[in-house]
Amino acid sequence: MISPDIIDRRYRTFYEMTPDLVCTLDENGVIIDVNKRMLEHFGYSKNEVLGKPCFDFVTPEYKKTVFDGFKEMRETGIGPMIEIKLVKKDKTTFFGLCKGAKIGDETIPSNIYLITIHDVTLMHESMDKAKHAEKELEQKYNELKKAYDSIVLVENKYENLYEHSPDLLRTIDLNGIILNCNKSYAQNLGYEKNEIIGSSILKHTAERSHADLEKGIAEWKLTGMISNIEIWLKRKDGSSFPTLFSGNNLYDENGKLTGRTVAFRDISDIYAARTRIEQDEKKITEQYNDLKKINFLLAESETRFRSLYDTSPDLMRTIDHEGKITDCNDAYASDLGYTKQEILGMSIFDHTAEQSMDPMRQIFGSWRSGHGIQNKEVWMKRKDGTVFPALLSATTFYEGGDQMRSNTIIKNITELYDAQKRIEENEAHIRAQYEQLRKTDKSKEEFLAMITHELKTPLVPIQGYIDILLTDTFGTITPEQRQRLEIIKLNAHTLSKLMSDLLDVQKIEIGQLRVSKDLHNMVDVLNGVVENMKPTMEKYHIHMWTKLQPDVFCMCDSMRIEQVINNLLSNALDFCPKENGEISITLYTEGKNAKIIVKDNGIGISKNKLDQIFVKFYQIDTSVTREHGGTGLGLVVCKGIIEAHGGKIWAESEEKNKGAEIHVLLPLGNPNDKKK
Repeated sequence: MISPDIIDRRYRTFYEMTPDLVCTLDENGVIIDVNKRMLEHFGYSKNEVLGKPCFDFVTPEYKKTVFDGFKEMRETGIGPMIEIKLVKKDKTTFFGLCKGAKIGDETIPSNIYLITIHDVTLMHESMDKAKHAEKELEQKYNELKKAYDSIVLVENKYENLYEHSPDLLRTIDLNGIILNCNKSYAQNLGYEKNEIIGSSILKHTAERSHADLEKGIAEWKLTGMISNIEIWLKRKDGSSFPTLFSGNNLYDENGKLTGRTVAFRDISDIYAARTRIEQDEKKITEQYNDLKKINFLLAESETRFRSLYDTSPDLMRTIDHEGKITDCNDAYASDLGYTKQEILGMSIFDHTAEQSMDPMRQIFGSWRSGHGIQNKEVWMKRKDGTVFPALLSATTFYEGGDQMRSNTIIKNITELYDAQKRIEENEAHIRAQYEQLRKTDKSKEEFLAMITHELKTPLVPIQGYIDILLTDTFGTITPEQRQRLEIIKLNAHTLSKLMSDLLDVQKIEIGQLRVSKDLHNMVDVLNGVVENMKPTMEKYHIHMWTKLQPDVFCMCDSMRIEQVINNLLSNALDFCPKENGEISITLYTEGKNAKIIVKDNGIGISKNKLDQIFVKFYQIDTSVTREHGGTGLGLVVCKGIIEAHGGKIWAESEEKNKGAEIHVLLPLGNPNDKKK
């Protein structure tokens, strides 16, 4: 818990009851306190949250934004207003408008920070879908029997709406002097309330908006109202933020203009997509002589706060402890297809769709038990029987000291629901397309395997008969014929190797490459390959030498490893100079692996192409007149064989014409290993 010398007990109630999500962090961003609204919103208990870094509750793409904001808050004492995406316990996410500041001052230093988060998910996704409704106040007071205490109760009800409205509200006289303001106004501008009363409106207006304010005042004097003018307000610390500015007139009992009530909506988070909110001016037409002063105060209060209630684009209703509707706004009546008089006295369950009856009973029971209700999804039912999805939030207030009441806000999320349904349908369609592509790809792979096998089959008799012809079994052949047969033999061998590589690549791609492992001394395996390659090396005057650490044992398929080394030596031979070429083979142990390095002094490989040489069909030299042959499959096969052994293969090259190195790592074995 926070030390009493950091946060005054007078603000603890605000800390817990504010509709925003509030938490307190230490200098490392670790949560040391959190209010009830934040726990309910995220779905955690307090024990699950305390001691956790606040960054754990932020989606990855917004972590840097949070880190930067936290750093700025630590440096300046006040963090920036940022929009971030947060993760609840059930893994769902929502957008939040986050603001933080350091607690304490020069007299009470601390390294503790207070963070507030306002859920703007629905505003973020449907800001331009709000409806505007106009409302005329029809209530007239026909009797003198209403006692002063009931008038005070009614005024307190709407004063509560004024004081706790999330919008910034202020009341001014004809000279632009502030007579009253609500908590949101004072807190957002960084003042105490008593610092604001008596101030000029220009003190709280950014210089850039002075002209707009004068224009708004001129419009007010001309038309009697101000509606949705963009004004930048200035905080006590000099910073400013954009708002939508609307207001309506206040009159005395003689109809004389005395001032106006103004509402500011902070649009920092939706600055590019403003929402037009209109408010109509209201007045009381009949009042009685012996209660003129009281009726005027009541009319002023009713006009001020009833306007907020009735002109809200959201569906709003007021219910009693039994679930009976005692009041609603025009948007509620209009959306459900009733008149306001039809709705008054109905049960909340009369407007609940059948599929949401049980959830609504649970929500109602939870509210009656004293729990706050925030963004509960229910299905509402209209008069014509149609239904629509909505998010329901409710707050509690009391009339007469003990009569429990609730102000309920219902947001129609039909468009959001339909969009989510379309997304799910699109995802299903994409999955079906993916499955079809996967089947097509499999058919392609099966065809490639079949055609490769069928092409390889006729090569066997071709190679056999060429070998017989070269032995003069069917008669002596001329030197020219022998030369042509050698060419045919070489190309048949090349084609056979291509078919083998294609089959191996196919097996690698579908995960069917099999290796038969046994314990082998890698010195014997490498010496065998070197011995077989010597005639070819001598033919091209290539000097090949080895440096092999003795008794290096690996569990491997010796034939497959020979295939890898043969491929690497053939590649090195192809790219080496033919008169002064050099190829070296090194073997030694490195940790738990045997390391093999095949190095040449050929043309080398560009650094930006080192990884590409292991890609299927890639060739270093792609010009039309290239000197070096190859299909681009050899190194792909090498990579597949080495990785099938649990090893690794890669290339290194300093620069062009400085040669290249191929590095191979294979896990070491020991004499006690058995054949696998």
